[in-house]
Amino acid sequence: MRNPSAPAALAAVVLAMAANLAAPASSTAAPPAAGPAAFTVDTTSDAVDADPSDGRCRTAAGACSLRAAVMAANSRPGSTITLPPGHYRLTIPPDPRLIIGDHPDPTTGDLNVNAPTTIQGSGARSAVIDANRLDRAFRMRADTRLSDLTITGGSAKQRELPFTDTGGGAIANAQHMTLRRVAVTGNSAGYGGGIFNVPDSHLDLIDSTVSGNVAGEAGGIRFDDSGTVTNSTIADNRVTDPGDRPGSLGGYGGGIDIRGLGPVEIVNSTITGNRSSDGGGGINIAPAYLDSLPRPIPDLLDLPLGRLTLRNSLVANNTVNGTSADCKKAFATIASQGHNIDGDGSCRLTAAGDLPSRTPLLGPLADNGGPTDTAALLPGSPALDAADDCPATDQRGVARPQGTACDIGAYEHTS
Repeated sequence: MRNPSAPAALAAVVLAMAANLAAPASSTAAPPAAGPAAFTVDTTSDAVDADPSDGRCRTAAGACSLRAAVMAANSRPGSTITLPPGHYRLTIPPDPRLIIGDHPDPTTGDLNVNAPTTIQGSGARSAVIDANRLDRAFRMRADTRLSDLTITGGSAKQRELPFTDTGGGAIANAQHMTLRRVAVTGNSAGYGGGIFNVPDSHLDLIDSTVSGNVAGEAGGIRFDDSGTVTNSTIADNRVTDPGDRPGSLGGYGGGIDIRGLGPVEIVNSTITGNRSSDGGGGINIAPAYLDSLPRPIPDLLDLPLGRLTLRNSLVANNTVNGTSADCKKAFATIASQGHNIDGDGSCRLTAAGDLPSRTPLLGPLADNGGPTDTAALLPGSPALDAADDCPATDQRGVARPQGTACDIGAYEHTS
């Protein structure tokens, strides 16, 4: 049974404790004279750096593993790690004594990024980081850029209190993170099946796909602060039994769950095939957990505390308990900048060029060319030539427009 009095107080505690993730770990601070370096990973084994303080990527065997490269980069802020084709599987289980707190052990479990770092893969279909169901893949405590790789196999167990070990099946992000041409797929967590962004963080998701992730809340991405989603696909994520989350806090947001006050903007993106047991199947937006208050209070006091902006985007075929439910908001605003499609009208789009309650004629998530999977527009789709002021290319890198105007969503139809 939902507890109508608990959410506001609990939300304040939860958000305050989540901020602990953002505090830098003093034990991994870089030496003042250490400058950026370039590391190229040359083994798929999961081995630790022999001496992280020397700023070199070198395991005991003399190789440069992904884990060793991250450990070395933590002592040299601004470094770049290059990841050749390969399946990089994490094999060192987390130490239960060390996974909670401000100083997580970098030698076990997930990869802890504590200094600004760029990780460049060889392509999302060729460079795969697999957390092997041992832990999440990454814990980001510094500005990070990831490109051209896949993150899969992450599994983060939710610990509501203390909250320093947050959700995020693939990534727990506490700073400014950019993902470009990245696939986040097949991960699970108590919340944020793919990505969890804590307060005071920011996510830029560009030309990427978040799909097939599972959580007790926020199947694909959870935002507790600001972010942008551009030319990207959020598809086939799901929220499972809300019993995976305590009290009244589970079941919301199959694709995206927005809980912070920072603005989130979605541009030329496709959100489809996501499922949940409450809230919005595609997009759920409610600061803290105000949507868990007794209904109809959210409708009577619909204050604009959170803000989502949609432009040239397609939100369709998302469900709650099998019933169409693309969007749900409480104490928040969903603002349209025009030229969006909302399959069931629940996003309440009214700007110029919006097409509410329209069947999008959308194919399944598939390899349609390009670095990551997309959902293709089928012939006759109302999304064709219906967008305006779009990016120069679609998610696959296909030039826009291919017709008289750009297409709505992440995919540009070619004849």
